[in-house]
Amino acid sequence: MVQQNWNAQQYLKHAAYVPDFGQDALELLSVEPGEIILDLGCGEGTLAAQIQNRGALVTGIDTAEDMLRQADEKGIKTLLMSGEKLEFENKFNAVFSNAALHWMQDYKGVIRGVVKALKPGGRFVGEMGCDRNCLIIRSAMENVFAENRDFGPYKSPWIFPSPKTYMHALKEAGFSLTYHTEIERRTPLETGMKGWLELFTGSLTEELSEAHKKRFYKETIKRLKPDLYSKENGWEADYVCMRFAAYLPVSTT
Repeated sequence: MVQQNWNAQQYLKHAAYVPDFGQDALELLSVEPGEIILDLGCGEGTLAAQIQNRGALVTGIDTAEDMLRQADEKGIKTLLMSGEKLEFENKFNAVFSNAALHWMQDYKGVIRGVVKALKPGGRFVGEMGCDRNCLIIRSAMENVFAENRDFGPYKSPWIFPSPKTYMHALKEAGFSLTYHTEIERRTPLETGMKGWLELFTGSLTEELSEAHKKRFYKETIKRLKPDLYSKENGWEADYVCMRFAAYLPVSTT
Protein backbone atom coordinates (compact mmCIF):
# COMPACT_ATOMS: atom_id res chain seq x y z
CA MET A 1 0.00 0.00 0.00
CA VAL A 2 1.44 3.37 -1.05
CA GLN A 3 1.67 5.83 1.85
CA GLN A 4 -0.55 8.91 1.62
CA ASN A 5 1.68 11.96 1.16
CA TRP A 6 0.20 14.79 3.21
CA ASN A 7 0.92 18.49 2.75
CA ALA A 8 -0.25 20.60 5.68
CA GLN A 9 -0.97 23.74 3.65
CA GLN A 10 -2.95 21.80 1.04
CA TYR A 11 -4.84 20.06 3.82
CA LEU A 12 -5.89 23.36 5.38
CA LYS A 13 -6.77 24.76 1.96
CA HIS A 14 -9.05 21.90 0.92
CA ALA A 15 -10.19 20.42 4.25
CA ALA A 16 -10.14 23.05 6.99
CA TYR A 17 -13.59 21.77 7.95
CA VAL A 18 -12.09 18.54 9.38
CA PRO A 19 -10.79 19.99 12.68
CA ASP A 20 -13.91 22.18 12.86
CA PHE A 21 -16.08 19.06 12.77
CA GLY A 22 -13.91 17.55 15.52
CA GLN A 23 -15.25 19.96 18.13
CA ASP A 24 -18.05 17.66 19.28
CA ALA A 25 -15.63 14.77 19.76
CA LEU A 26 -13.34 17.13 21.67
CA GLU A 27 -16.19 18.06 24.02
CA LEU A 28 -16.93 14.37 24.49
CA LEU A 29 -13.31 13.90 25.61
CA SER A 30 -14.00 16.14 28.66
CA VAL A 31 -10.38 17.11 29.26
CA GLU A 32 -9.28 17.50 32.86
CA PRO A 33 -6.24 19.70 33.68
CA GLY A 34 -3.11 17.66 34.23
CA GLU A 35 -4.24 14.65 32.23
CA ILE A 36 -1.80 12.95 29.87
CA ILE A 37 -3.48 12.54 26.48
CA LEU A 38 -2.47 10.97 23.18
CA ASP A 39 -3.81 12.53 19.98
CA LEU A 40 -3.78 9.57 17.59
CA GLY A 41 -3.34 10.91 14.04
CA CYS A 42 -2.93 14.51 15.20
CA GLY A 43 -2.34 15.95 11.72
CA GLU A 44 -1.33 19.59 11.80
CA GLY A 45 -2.22 19.86 15.47
CA THR A 46 -5.28 22.11 15.61
CA LEU A 47 -7.22 19.89 18.00
CA ALA A 48 -4.13 18.79 19.92
CA ALA A 49 -3.44 22.46 20.67
CA GLN A 50 -7.00 22.93 21.91
CA ILE A 51 -6.65 19.90 24.19
CA GLN A 52 -3.36 21.29 25.50
CA ASN A 53 -4.95 24.70 26.06
CA ARG A 54 -7.40 22.99 28.41
CA GLY A 55 -4.54 21.99 30.68
CA ALA A 56 -3.62 18.52 29.46
CA LEU A 57 -0.16 17.22 28.58
CA VAL A 58 -0.49 16.16 24.94
CA THR A 59 1.55 13.89 22.72
CA GLY A 60 0.57 13.91 19.06
CA ILE A 61 1.51 11.11 16.68
CA ASP A 62 1.16 10.88 12.92
CA THR A 63 2.91 9.36 9.91
CA ALA A 64 2.97 12.64 7.96
CA GLU A 65 6.14 14.61 8.64
CA ASP A 66 4.87 17.84 7.09
CA MET A 67 1.76 17.75 9.28
CA LEU A 68 3.88 17.08 12.37
CA ARG A 69 6.04 20.11 11.62
CA GLN A 70 2.91 22.26 11.76
CA ALA A 71 1.89 20.65 15.04
CA ASP A 72 5.38 21.26 16.43
CA GLU A 73 4.96 24.96 15.64
CA LYS A 74 1.79 24.97 17.74
CA GLY A 75 3.81 23.75 20.72
CA ILE A 76 2.72 20.11 20.60
CA LYS A 77 5.10 17.32 21.55
CA THR A 78 4.99 15.06 18.48
CA LEU A 79 6.31 11.68 17.40
CA LEU A 80 6.50 10.15 13.93
CA MET A 81 4.64 6.91 14.59
CA SER A 82 2.00 4.71 13.00
CA GLY A 83 -1.26 4.26 14.88
CA GLU A 84 -1.07 0.61 13.89
CA LYS A 85 2.23 0.23 15.74
CA LEU A 86 1.83 2.18 18.97
CA GLU A 87 4.87 2.00 21.22
CA PHE A 88 3.35 3.07 24.55
CA GLU A 89 2.45 1.13 27.67
CA ASN A 90 0.27 2.26 30.56
CA LYS A 91 1.04 5.93 29.84
CA PHE A 92 -2.11 7.92 28.99
CA ASN A 93 -5.30 8.92 30.76
CA ALA A 94 -7.02 9.19 27.38
CA VAL A 95 -6.52 8.58 23.69
CA PHE A 96 -8.26 10.93 21.27
CA SER A 97 -8.62 10.64 17.51
CA ASN A 98 -10.47 12.70 14.93
CA ALA A 99 -10.79 11.77 11.23
CA ALA A 100 -7.71 9.56 11.32
CA LEU A 101 -8.70 6.03 12.36
CA HIS A 102 -10.16 5.21 8.94
CA TRP A 103 -6.70 5.66 7.41
CA MET A 104 -5.36 2.80 9.57
CA GLN A 105 -6.17 -0.47 7.81
CA ASP A 106 -5.52 -2.75 10.81
CA TYR A 107 -8.23 -1.26 13.02
CA LYS A 108 -8.13 -4.14 15.51
CA GLY A 109 -4.37 -3.66 15.83
CA VAL A 110 -4.96 0.03 16.52
CA ILE A 111 -7.46 -0.80 19.26
CA ARG A 112 -5.04 -3.28 20.86
CA GLY A 113 -2.34 -0.60 20.83
CA VAL A 114 -4.69 1.89 22.45
CA VAL A 115 -5.53 -0.60 25.21
CA LYS A 116 -1.84 -1.07 25.91
CA ALA A 117 -1.18 2.68 25.86
CA LEU A 118 -3.91 3.54 28.36
CA LYS A 119 -3.71 3.51 32.11
CA PRO A 120 -6.38 1.47 33.95
CA GLY A 121 -9.62 3.42 33.78
CA GLY A 122 -8.36 5.32 30.73
CA ARG A 123 -10.72 6.33 27.95
CA PHE A 124 -10.75 6.25 24.17
CA VAL A 125 -12.71 8.96 22.36
CA GLY A 126 -12.86 9.30 18.61
CA GLU A 127 -14.67 10.16 15.42
CA MET A 128 -14.08 8.38 12.11
CA GLY A 129 -15.80 7.50 8.85
CA CYS A 130 -18.09 4.48 8.97
CA ASP A 131 -19.27 2.05 6.31
CA ARG A 132 -21.62 4.58 4.67
CA ASN A 133 -18.99 7.31 4.59
CA CYS A 134 -18.42 8.84 1.12
CA LEU A 135 -20.23 5.86 -0.38
CA ILE A 136 -21.21 7.80 -3.49
CA ILE A 137 -17.66 9.04 -4.02
CA ARG A 138 -16.07 5.66 -3.37
CA SER A 139 -18.48 3.86 -5.69
CA ALA A 140 -17.70 6.32 -8.48
CA MET A 141 -13.95 5.87 -8.03
CA GLU A 142 -14.21 2.08 -8.01
CA ASN A 143 -16.32 2.15 -11.19
CA VAL A 144 -13.83 4.44 -12.94
CA PHE A 145 -11.01 2.04 -12.07
CA ALA A 146 -13.09 -0.93 -13.23
CA GLU A 147 -13.73 0.74 -16.60
CA ASN A 148 -10.07 1.74 -17.03
CA ARG A 149 -8.15 -1.50 -16.68
CA ASP A 150 -4.91 0.28 -17.53
CA PHE A 151 -5.16 2.04 -14.14
CA GLY A 152 -4.50 -1.25 -12.37
CA PRO A 153 -6.50 -2.61 -9.42
CA TYR A 154 -8.51 -0.33 -7.15
CA LYS A 155 -6.98 -0.39 -3.66
CA SER A 156 -8.93 1.61 -1.12
CA PRO A 157 -6.74 3.84 1.07
CA TRP A 158 -9.35 3.58 3.84
CA ILE A 159 -11.00 1.15 6.21
CA PHE A 160 -14.64 1.94 6.97
CA PRO A 161 -16.14 -0.62 9.37
CA SER A 162 -19.78 -0.45 10.30
CA PRO A 163 -20.54 1.07 13.71
CA LYS A 164 -21.72 -2.35 14.91
CA THR A 165 -18.43 -3.95 13.82
CA TYR A 166 -16.26 -1.26 15.41
CA MET A 167 -18.20 -1.16 18.68
CA HIS A 168 -17.92 -4.96 18.87
CA ALA A 169 -14.16 -4.70 18.36
CA LEU A 170 -13.91 -2.18 21.21
CA LYS A 171 -15.89 -4.42 23.55
CA GLU A 172 -13.86 -7.45 22.49
CA ALA A 173 -10.68 -5.57 23.44
CA GLY A 174 -12.01 -4.89 26.93
CA PHE A 175 -13.59 -1.45 26.57
CA SER A 176 -16.91 -0.44 28.09
CA LEU A 177 -18.87 1.88 25.81
CA THR A 178 -20.35 5.06 27.23
CA TYR A 179 -21.43 6.74 23.98
CA HIS A 180 -21.72 6.08 20.26
CA THR A 181 -23.66 7.67 17.44
CA GLU A 182 -23.69 8.10 13.67
CA ILE A 183 -23.63 11.53 12.02
CA GLU A 184 -24.81 12.16 8.47
CA ARG A 185 -22.99 15.26 7.31
CA ARG A 186 -23.30 16.51 3.75
CA THR A 187 -20.27 18.77 3.60
CA PRO A 188 -19.73 21.73 1.26
CA LEU A 189 -16.41 21.57 -0.58
CA GLU A 190 -15.16 25.11 -1.00
CA THR A 191 -12.42 24.06 -3.42
CA GLY A 192 -14.67 21.67 -5.32
CA MET A 193 -14.57 17.94 -5.92
CA LYS A 194 -11.28 18.21 -7.81
CA GLY A 195 -9.61 19.64 -4.71
CA TRP A 196 -11.07 16.86 -2.57
CA LEU A 197 -9.84 14.16 -4.93
CA GLU A 198 -6.37 15.67 -5.22
CA LEU A 199 -6.04 15.84 -1.43
CA PHE A 200 -7.51 12.54 -0.31
CA THR A 201 -6.70 10.09 -3.10
CA GLY A 202 -2.95 10.61 -3.29
CA SER A 203 -2.12 7.03 -2.32
CA LEU A 204 -4.74 5.69 -4.73
CA THR A 205 -3.40 7.65 -7.71
CA GLU A 206 0.31 7.68 -6.81
CA GLU A 207 1.22 5.06 -9.39
CA LEU A 208 -0.92 6.51 -12.20
CA SER A 209 0.71 8.47 -15.00
CA GLU A 210 -0.21 12.14 -15.25
CA ALA A 211 -2.47 11.33 -18.22
CA HIS A 212 -4.20 8.55 -16.28
CA LYS A 213 -4.54 10.76 -13.22
CA LYS A 214 -6.16 13.49 -15.31
CA ARG A 215 -8.59 10.94 -16.77
CA PHE A 216 -9.37 9.59 -13.30
CA TYR A 217 -10.30 13.05 -11.99
CA LYS A 218 -12.35 13.92 -15.06
CA GLU A 219 -14.34 10.69 -15.20
CA THR A 220 -14.92 10.53 -11.45
CA ILE A 221 -16.17 14.12 -11.31
CA LYS A 222 -18.48 13.45 -14.28
CA ARG A 223 -20.00 10.49 -12.46
CA LEU A 224 -20.43 12.42 -9.21
CA LYS A 225 -21.97 15.59 -10.58
CA PRO A 226 -25.62 14.38 -10.71
CA ASP A 227 -25.54 13.35 -7.02
CA LEU A 228 -23.14 15.74 -5.32
CA TYR A 229 -23.34 19.02 -7.23
CA SER A 230 -26.07 21.64 -7.40
CA LYS A 231 -26.16 25.31 -8.36
CA GLU A 232 -27.55 26.13 -4.93
CA ASN A 233 -24.97 24.27 -2.82
CA GLY A 234 -22.04 23.71 -5.15
CA TRP A 235 -20.03 20.53 -4.57
CA GLU A 236 -20.64 18.43 -1.45
CA ALA A 237 -19.13 15.28 0.04
CA ASP A 238 -21.41 12.56 1.39
CA TYR A 239 -19.78 12.14 4.80
CA VAL A 240 -21.24 9.74 7.35
CA CYS A 241 -19.21 9.40 10.55
CA MET A 242 -19.38 7.58 13.85
CA ARG A 243 -18.39 9.10 17.16
CA PHE A 244 -17.71 7.06 20.29
CA ALA A 245 -16.43 7.14 23.84
CA ALA A 246 -15.27 4.10 25.78
CA TYR A 247 -13.17 3.37 28.84
CA LEU A 248 -11.11 0.55 30.29
CA PRO A 249 -12.57 -0.68 33.58
CA VAL A 250 -10.19 -0.59 36.53
CA SER A 251 -9.35 -4.17 37.46
CA THR A 252 -10.48 -5.25 40.91
CA THR A 253 -8.21 -8.31 40.99
